[in-house]
Amino acid sequence: MPDRFLLLQVLPHSKQIDSAVQTMAELTQLVNTYGGKVVKHITQYKNHPDLATYIGSGKLEELIQLVEQFKVDVVAINDLAKSSQLFRLEKALWPVNQQIKVWDRVDLILNIFDQHATSTEAKLQIELAKIQHIGPRIYGMGKTELSRQGGGIGTRGLGETNIERERRLIRKRTQQIKAELAQRTKVQQTRIKKRQLKGIATMALVGYTSAGKTTLFNALTSKRKTVHQGLFTTLDTVVGKIKLTQYAPTVLVSDTIGFIENLPPFLVEAFQTTLMESVAAKVLVHVVDAADTQVQKKIGVVEDILTELGVSQPPLLVFNKLDLLSSEQADALKQQYAGRQSVFVSALTQRGMLKFKQIISQKFLVNLP
Repeated sequence: MPDRFLLLQVLPHSKQIDSAVQTMAELTQLVNTYGGKVVKHITQYKNHPDLATYIGSGKLEELIQLVEQFKVDVVAINDLAKSSQLFRLEKALWPVNQQIKVWDRVDLILNIFDQHATSTEAKLQIELAKIQHIGPRIYGMGKTELSRQGGGIGTRGLGETNIERERRLIRKRTQQIKAELAQRTKVQQTRIKKRQLKGIATMALVGYTSAGKTTLFNALTSKRKTVHQGLFTTLDTVVGKIKLTQYAPTVLVSDTIGFIENLPPFLVEAFQTTLMESVAAKVLVHVVDAADTQVQKKIGVVEDILTELGVSQPPLLVFNKLDLLSSEQADALKQQYAGRQSVFVSALTQRGMLKFKQIISQKFLVNLP
């Protein structure tokens, strides 16, 4: 049986209804990717989340009733909440469900990461991100694996003596993970430097999650990397070779983890090793879902994260999924981004791919060492 989710968000009164629906739609997609089932959702219009329980007391009473009525397993908050808010909200729900879990948006993303991680590197990065995000909940504020191991009389968490012990264990584990990731980063930096010295042409695909990067990667490299319907199905960087034209050099193209709105800095930092291929690439391709109703917003999200990563080169915008647009919609989008380096393709039907390859070939011919 899939976990039953109740989705919760607090929005300021100035937010439009359409905006509320769109933000909740992405959270629903995250739950679907996780394998859960959304049974109910709540939106509270409030200028600021409640400092104690995230939602106001009246809405909290409604939430308690709904959790019991719909037999909810997980309450997912569409925000980055404080550990204290998550714990107090969970505690308020214990009388109707002792096993209830209260996650914020990052908790849900990290649990999806857990499902899709295959390499040791990805697993280490996820573990580090979890430690940094869970924070006080590790020390007995909630029902984490650690907090289940001990506890004082009448509490759900760790006893005070055990808290200090767990803090030491967590600090030690954090140091171990960082040391191992630093070693892996060093190896990757050496590999990238060798490529650069040899003048090997490199290209990286970046973009909002579920923009179609893997489909485009397969179309370019003739690889058969599995394409899943969902978010964050690619966590590790995969590299393939492409021969664009007779005169252009063979290019190494990498497909890596997709981005999403409101990623906290520690999560981006945790995946620095995976994202190194993108940062170091000679040509950066920003893959955009042309059929998305929030194209402009999501382009901005990706560009902000690239800036945060220290990427200075302007990427080539590749508007994918052209097959899902009418000719009028495609013309309007082309006009909107006429001032940007851009090309429109359908990686699925190959439409526009020849022009895309010609543009990329020209970039490498101009920049040959």
